[in-house]
Amino acid sequence: MTELTINIPDSKLPLFFLLAKELDFVVVDEKKSAKSLTAKQKELINDFKASLSEVDLHLQGKIQLKTAEQLLNEL
Repeated sequence: MTELTINIPDSKLPLFFLLAKELDFVVVDEKKSAKSLTAKQKELINDFKASLSEVDLHLQGKIQLKTAEQLLNEL
C-alpha cells in the first residue's frame, strides 16, 4: 500500500474526510477531528453518494447511464 500526504485547508477537511471514506480502498488516518459540515457540504456529499450508487448499478448492468452527447443535448 502507498501512503499519500495531502495538505487540505481546515475549512475543507470535514468534506474531504467524508468523500475519502466513501472510497472502499482508502484508509483515512484522522489526526484532526472533523468539524461540522455546512448544509451545502452535506448536500454535495449526498449527491456524491447517489452518483457512486448509480455508477455501481451501471457497472453491475442494472441501469443504463446517459452518454455525454445525450447530456449535452439536454442543455
